[in-house]
Amino acid sequence: MIDKNNIPASDAEWYCREDSEEERFYAIFFALCRKYRVSWASADEKEKAFIEEVTRVTYERDRALRLGQPLSDIRPAFVS
Repeated sequence: MIDKNNIPASDAEWYCREDSEEERFYAIFFALCRKYRVSWASADEKEKAFIEEVTRVTYERDRALRLGQPLSDIRPAFVS
């Protein structure tokens, strides 16, 4: 059953909404791309995997610190 109260007023509403966690994630992502001089558009799979993993760990550590959660719960980088 569809909840009519959660249907966006327009197709663009989802795009225009603000999500501070998403913004923080992408700020970290772009900062790391600059730090490691990786251009996402021309990066190979190995470079993309590296940036994705470093971004994940950095974001999760940042979020845990902000929420007072233990850092030990974060899966280390490059571990399956």
